[in-house]
Parts: sequence; structure tokens; C-alpha cells
Amino acid sequence: MPTRSHYGTGVRIGSVVAGAHAAYGYPENHEWRQPMECKGATVRKRILSSIITASALVLSASVASAAGPSETADVVGQGLAGPIVAPDGAAILRTPNSVVAKLVMPTPVPGSYAYPIGPTGSGVAGHPEAFSLWVFIFYNPEECAAALCGPADLMNDPDVIAGAHNAGGHLAGGPQLTLAGSVNRQSFTFGGPNAETLGEALSMGYDLADAEIHLAVAPHGALDPALLPGQITTPVGNPGFWWLSIFMPVS
Repeated sequence: MPTRSHYGTGVRIGSVVAGAHAAYGYPENHEWRQPMECKGATVRKRILSSIITASALVLSASVASAAGPSETADVVGQGLAGPIVAPDGAAILRTPNSVVAKLVMPTPVPGSYAYPIGPTGSGVAGHPEAFSLWVFIFYNPEECAAALCGPADLMNDPDVIAGAHNAGGHLAGGPQLTLAGSVNRQSFTFGGPNAETLGEALSMGYDLADAEIHLAVAPHGALDPALLPGQITTPVGNPGFWWLSIFMPVS
């Protein structure tokens, strides 16, 4: 496999923009319940709660031991040529079988940025506005056409093993936009017939540590109930409209 330089566990976008090719231009509501009147039942409930908590801690420790270190990167946009909007605002965790992603950035001010138009994009400003989080995984980035991979490599080059995955969506009305989710073996992939799921890529012998991973936030414009759920779960626009973070291979 050809050697390929990378930028450690995170990358400042400004240092790699020059090498980019043209393609890259809920909180859950909990119902609080009162303790049961029966003392014995309350004690049993507390014991069960302690057991569940301990089991969760053991499981978390097991997952953490199997995963690599968390990586952070700047968020820029719109497009790779855009300014940094959130230093170290994006983070990923690579496990042997998944990618966990989180991106936090200031909510774009309605009307202050470019809106893509498409089947799941209203194309207009409003309140609230819809945003979706995407995880692009390029398993053999040395096959890409330029120093940074892009959607054109995924869709058009059968030698590039890659996938595009929806990791979450959000209707934003406050000052901060937080998007989080994960991609695993069963996650659906967009990108056409040349795209691979994470499970397919791992079955072919690829390793997530060798992958170039991009996070992208796509703006879908003002909330339009007629477009849900697609307005936060399907692609809209192209990289020139997105806010982006790049994570280079770590192995």
C-alpha cells in the first residue's frame, strides 16, 4: 500500500485546504416517578438500579479499552475554503466496528448563509431550521484522486472503498448546534452503487484506523413538516454548502 502522510489524531483544516480538490468546495423526555410505597419494593428497586449501573460501567470500560483515543478537529464552512467556526468542535471515536461522532458549532444565523435546494431542502431561511450530520468514511484514501478524498471519489471510482452515512439530524433554534450519532456494521450507506457499508468494508479486510473520515453538517433550511423525516435524514446540497471536519488516518 502506498505510504500516505497524515496529521495525527486531529487536523487543523487550514493546513490542508490547499490540497483539497474541487469536490470539496434529542434530548429524551423522562417521566420522573415517585418511589414505591412498599419499603421492600423500594429496597429491591435500589439494588436493581445499583446492579444496572455497575453493569453499564463494566460495558463502558470494555468499549473504551477496544477503541482508540478520541480525536478532535476544527469545523469550517461553508465548504473547506470557509473560516473556522468551531475550533476542535468535532470529535470522533474509532472502535473496531464503529465510528462515534459528535459535532458542536454555533448555530448558523438564519439568512446569513447559502441554502441548498433539493427534495429534502426547503431552500429558505426560517425558524427553526433543520440540519443533518454525515459521516464519510474512505477506507483506502490512497486511491482517491487528490490529497483529500471527496464525494466524487466515493460515487465515481470503484477502486475507492467508501461510504456516506447519516448519523443524526436536528431542528435548531438556539445559539448552539449539537449533532451526534454513530455508524456501525448495519448502518445504511448513501453514495450510489459504488458505496460500501461499514460492515462490507470491514469484511473486505479494511481497518477504520487506516480510514480518512469526514464529518459534514448539511443545512436543510426552514422546517417544513411535509419534508420530514427526510429533512433531517437524507442528503441535500454538495460540499460547498456544508460545514466540514476532516480526520486523517491514524495508523
